[in-house]
Amino acid sequence: MDPGYRDRAASLADVAALVRLLRAHELADHGRVTADWNEIVPFVWRNPGFHDAEDGRIVERDAVPVAFAGVFREDDAGVEPLGSWVASPPADRRGGALPFLVDWLIARAREQGAHSLRHLVYRNDVAHRKIVLQRGFRRVRSSWTMHREIDTDEPTEGPPNGIRFVTLAEHPDELGLYRADQEAFADHFGFAPETFDVWRQRRFDADDDRSRWLLALEGDQIVGFLRQVTGGEVAQVAALGTRARWRGRGIGTALLRRTFAEMARGGHHEVTLWVDAENETGAVGLYERVGMRAIVVDDTYQLELA
Repeated sequence: MDPGYRDRAASLADVAALVRLLRAHELADHGRVTADWNEIVPFVWRNPGFHDAEDGRIVERDAVPVAFAGVFREDDAGVEPLGSWVASPPADRRGGALPFLVDWLIARAREQGAHSLRHLVYRNDVAHRKIVLQRGFRRVRSSWTMHREIDTDEPTEGPPNGIRFVTLAEHPDELGLYRADQEAFADHFGFAPETFDVWRQRRFDADDDRSRWLLALEGDQIVGFLRQVTGGEVAQVAALGTRARWRGRGIGTALLRRTFAEMARGGHHEVTLWVDAENETGAVGLYERVGMRAIVVDDTYQLELA
């Protein structure tokens, strides 16, 4: 890097700066902000496989953070694979922070004994993609940001026969929600099982608003769920899942339509969500059927280290 830049370990005090960097990076690449980074960054920081001083790196110029890199353990063994990402807005890349941080991520993954490293690259970020390709990464997956405008006359539909909807505040079965979550996402790309204690800590220790979770119940059993995030610049569906045995009954569609109507009544005019473009459970088709369309495509690249 140029002499005017310095790197240091990341810390919890960098969360606000990282939110700013992620917003700026997304605006430069996507032309808009598609996520509530104030919600996402603390969630990532609570990942038990992320230790900020060892696994996060900040690059500064004149004592101001201009880029961040983080590497995250994605499985209980901490080996297969590690995930990583960089927030480096193109407007401040002249100091060489981006290639430095990509190399740092690779070195950190090797230190942890990882056999492979996955890395997120925004689709339009040509310089970032060139750097990872030069180091031997290859694209393994794409993800879509899907979007839909919403208004106050959104159509709603009741739950399918035999199913009822309640919030987690009304039906406080966190263990049941955990089991439904782990089953619903078990076959998803990049899924890493979590213990109940870790799962609960990441989702509720910093936010105990159970009304964000809408549950689909058969009897008292949680068979589907949706979590909404409405505190940022755009409303989001942060999680949507249906247990395998209950798929194909319209539960996901009904959860989405009810949530869109609630978001619109709350003053929101658009909603986004992230989805694996090659999702095997039919999620992309579900979102398209309720009127959502892909507006951003990002790519995950993988480097074999062994």
